[in-house]
Amino acid sequence: MTTGSSEGAPSGRMPAGLKRLLLRLFRVDERPEPPPGSPESLRTFRASPRFFRYSLLKWGLGQAGALFGLVVSTLGFLPIAFWADEGFEFLEFGPWTDFTRALGPLLFVLFLVQLVGSLAVLRLGYEMRWYMVSDRALRIRYGIYSVREQTMTVVNIQNMAVKRGPLQRLFGIADLEIRTASGAGSDDDEDSLSRGLLQGLDNADELRNLLLAALRQSRDAGLGDPDDQPAVLAVPAASTEDRVSGGSEDASVLAAASDLLTECRALRRTVAGSTEAS
Repeated sequence: MTTGSSEGAPSGRMPAGLKRLLLRLFRVDERPEPPPGSPESLRTFRASPRFFRYSLLKWGLGQAGALFGLVVSTLGFLPIAFWADEGFEFLEFGPWTDFTRALGPLLFVLFLVQLVGSLAVLRLGYEMRWYMVSDRALRIRYGIYSVREQTMTVVNIQNMAVKRGPLQRLFGIADLEIRTASGAGSDDDEDSLSRGLLQGLDNADELRNLLLAALRQSRDAGLGDPDDQPAVLAVPAASTEDRVSGGSEDASVLAAASDLLTECRALRRTVAGSTEAS
């Protein structure tokens, strides 16, 4: 497996003091613990800066809609034209006019406060998105209000798919969806532990290839599902002696464990055959 260090760190970081204040307020650790595996194999991937601009665009559209609704609701009156004998006349919603005019400035102040606060949280949420890969596991962590952290074992990965929507293609980013053995073939939602979603990557193909290499290496080393392994555990005598440093007692224990494993697998096949016959 290719080794490496942290990469793709977010550019244009928010002020350190503000970041520490928000992290203390939301009780979030700045960096998650690495996943199980060799420290030399650990690589850290971060969401692309273009993902922040993509998120910023969606945030801006939402804020624009909220501002439009606020302006309409605080105009003080909504004129309705109707035809009378003398021509067009306008009807106002009188009972609410004074109330909305008095409440309007306060609503605009509150809107500006949430505008600044939500922008800061959006930026912090982008910087706190972590994807860590080792030779044994993948760890995903994101979120500020509600922190979500997933650890997925590499040998249990069943399917990986790179997904790009029209707007994501415009920004040059993609999502990498990963499903583990327990969720293969199911339609679980995003909260299922069998599904991992790595959003906003500009190197999704590279990360997928890295995980595929780790998966092949793990299975070649015999770390996959026991059903995928040979029926008989073959341990050459010479290699056993080299690993056990000449200890006959340890060698006998290993041989007994091998025999027990063989018998268990034979019993399992027998039970499965009788079940199918019945």
